[in-house]
Amino acid sequence: MATNAMDRRRINGPQRTVEPIYSKDTDPFASGRKDSRSLDQVRPIYMKTGPLSTQANDLSASSAAAASGSAFYEQGNIRVSCAVYGPRQGRKSNTRMGSFDCDFRYAPFSCSWKKRSHVRGADEKEISLMLEHAIAPAIRLDAYPKACIDAFVTVIESDGKSATIAAAINCISAALVDAGIEMYDSVAACSMGLWESQWVADCSQAEENVSSSTMIIAYMPSADEVTYMLQHGKTSPDQTDQAVQTCINMCTRVYAVLCRGLQASISE
Repeated sequence: MATNAMDRRRINGPQRTVEPIYSKDTDPFASGRKDSRSLDQVRPIYMKTGPLSTQANDLSASSAAAASGSAFYEQGNIRVSCAVYGPRQGRKSNTRMGSFDCDFRYAPFSCSWKKRSHVRGADEKEISLMLEHAIAPAIRLDAYPKACIDAFVTVIESDGKSATIAAAINCISAALVDAGIEMYDSVAACSMGLWESQWVADCSQAEENVSSSTMIIAYMPSADEVTYMLQHGKTSPDQTDQAVQTCINMCTRVYAVLCRGLQASISE
């Protein structure tokens, strides 16, 4: 028997359908950089060393968790904090050289390009090793035999993966100075991205997404020594040489900002 009864177990679709609107990735360089910076200009930098809270000095001196030095580093939308502990008893008692260890972590809410967990990821462990290799050459580890210096870095907000790593290096350098660790020189870092045939300094995440190659350089200006260099993507020898020279110039500018910030913290 034929029937026109409606099957109520199904959800009837609307009578009129509309084609969905898909968002398209726009070129961040189409009308210049979003923040009106030049291609060789880094974002404004703010740095503060010592306890971030004025009430931290009221804590008990017997607190075992008190850091030897700390720093907060802000560069555009990037915000990084670092706490340095040590020098303290090392894990090996028969070494003539001290050791430097770094623990790098993203806050769960810090990244816009990847969902983060409270569990330390593989990329965070890899970045921790990168930071150790970039900072260790600047520390006088021979002055701390059988000792260990630990740095704990937390990314509060990230805007550009390569730029965040460079900001972490700058933050660690400031925290080491605040802790009174003997160093040959402070390490300044900068990142660059290759867009078409031009190198762009301190790329945001949107700019980094359209970059064909990225480069990070950690540099000691007073010693004129590159402590670490990392490049992703293919470039010609001339492009690589141009990026290295430009990145070193940017590191020198960042180094001057770090020195002024450290001098200001001493005078406070």
